[in-house]
Amino acid sequence: MDANRPAAITLPSDGLFPSHVTGHGMDMDDLNGFTTAQVLRALGAAGRRILGATVHEAALHALLSCRNPATGGFRFWPLDKHPQWAPDLPDDADDTAIMALVLFSANRISMPDLRKMACHTVVCHRTRVTVQPGPSWQRVGVFKTWMKSGFDPDMTDCTVNANVVALLARANLRNVPGYAESCSMILEAISWANDDEQRAACLSPFYPEPGELALAVEAAAACGALELRPALQAMHAAPMWRRLRERTCTEVPTICGSPYGLIR
Repeated sequence: MDANRPAAITLPSDGLFPSHVTGHGMDMDDLNGFTTAQVLRALGAAGRRILGATVHEAALHALLSCRNPATGGFRFWPLDKHPQWAPDLPDDADDTAIMALVLFSANRISMPDLRKMACHTVVCHRTRVTVQPGPSWQRVGVFKTWMKSGFDPDMTDCTVNANVVALLARANLRNVPGYAESCSMILEAISWANDDEQRAACLSPFYPEPGELALAVEAAAACGALELRPALQAMHAAPMWRRLRERTCTEVPTICGSPYGLIR
């Protein structure tokens, strides 16, 4: 096959890439914005050529349909396609960061909109308490996964925070509250994990593969997060993180974990 002329790729009419949900008695196909955003992010600038213009445009349109018009943030599924089996989830920082960056890179979101959206969504939702007992790397002031009001403890996820750091760095918002705290937390968390895979798995409770953190740190550094370069260097130098990263990049990766199942 000619690499410059990829085979035709088709998607469902809603433009979402298919995934599969397992766990907690479930075994079903699913269409969601998170999977679609991960595919587009992985393809990067080559996405339009590899997918073809029609599929690429449909996927971008699908991501826009995941945006909550009331808040500016993003959700896992398009607002009108939330599956009956899933709980009613609020906007979340991970979807917001990943989808917004993909759309910005494709010129579907302007820099002023990106900056405004970041300041009014992820920056406004930071941890005020930590879940105890818990590891020493947890921080008050880092970014919550679920963007909802209140003082309820939130499960701190280093991969989610690395993705938010990437968003803020690309938006030239490295001085906003939460940015420095998140970078500091990620650095300490990597040190805390050392070469222990069980500890590494604790850093990102919403990601079944701990190697996703290595990919997220790489993406953040590429977006201009200078503060995470030491973390990137440490992970590249560590055999465990290199192994975990390689394991993450499988043909059919498990890309998301949650209380209601795993998504591949």
